[in-house]
Amino acid sequence: MAKIPGEDVVIRSVESALEGKAADIARCPNCGSDQVDSYCAACGQRAGDLHTSVGHFIRDAMDGLFSFDSRVWRTLIALVFRPGLLTVEYWQGRRARYVAPLRLYLFVSFFTFLLLALFARGNVVDMTGEDRDAPVRITLTESEAADEDAGWFIDRVLRPIMEDTEGFEALFVRRLPWMFFALVPLFATFLRVLYRRREPFYVPHLVFALHFHAAAFLVTSAGRAGALLWEPLSGLAFLAVLVALFLSLRRAYGEGWSRTIVKQACLLFVHGLSVVLAMGALMVITGLAL
Repeated sequence: MAKIPGEDVVIRSVESALEGKAADIARCPNCGSDQVDSYCAACGQRAGDLHTSVGHFIRDAMDGLFSFDSRVWRTLIALVFRPGLLTVEYWQGRRARYVAPLRLYLFVSFFTFLLLALFARGNVVDMTGEDRDAPVRITLTESEAADEDAGWFIDRVLRPIMEDTEGFEALFVRRLPWMFFALVPLFATFLRVLYRRREPFYVPHLVFALHFHAAAFLVTSAGRAGALLWEPLSGLAFLAVLVALFLSLRRAYGEGWSRTIVKQACLLFVHGLSVVLAMGALMVITGLAL
């Protein structure tokens, strides 16, 4: 079973909390070293005491998962309200004060797709109001029946999807995070093509891509949740993502308004096409897996 990005981080955070609260000990119980502070200098084991309250355990787990210190709040505020700043700061070497780009992406995408999974039922495959439990009948015309390619697609992909929409949606949503994760390096490649004179190396563009996708996931998740109270918030969130991308490109690459608008349009067209093709491929692969 495919894992949602960030799942391993959650497990490690809980396991860290299970080591207990920090304690003052003279010697490490694991290796016997006397060089022990919060962690043993010899073997790295945490100096923990299991005699702790459930509340303290929960706080430790949450601290490990979200690192609720000044870095997190500084990172989230910059990510949402100062588009492009995190990328510029990372490029200029001011990194310790912020959450690392990959870890930030994994955390945000984990909760984004968790939220999507809660609302995905009936949204991936539209049965156009028909009874979802009714048997599915697919009738082929003569020309369609004669076409082997169409017949293969209908029998191996379309029919299983229509007959088991719930199973398809569950598997599709579970695989969706990996699809978007695979598209992030491709997005960075498009950036390198557009801004190769400004930044010839690939990795800085990858940092930008991770930051932008984290921001986009965070804003769209907030919009999706807010749409439960006021539907237009979902559309406003999409508009906010477009504005954030423009401001991020302007801040990070330092080009003028007109050049940034043209390059953003090119970037969105190519990346949008990649997303559409990837979604189609994922639907076919998921249909074949049913």
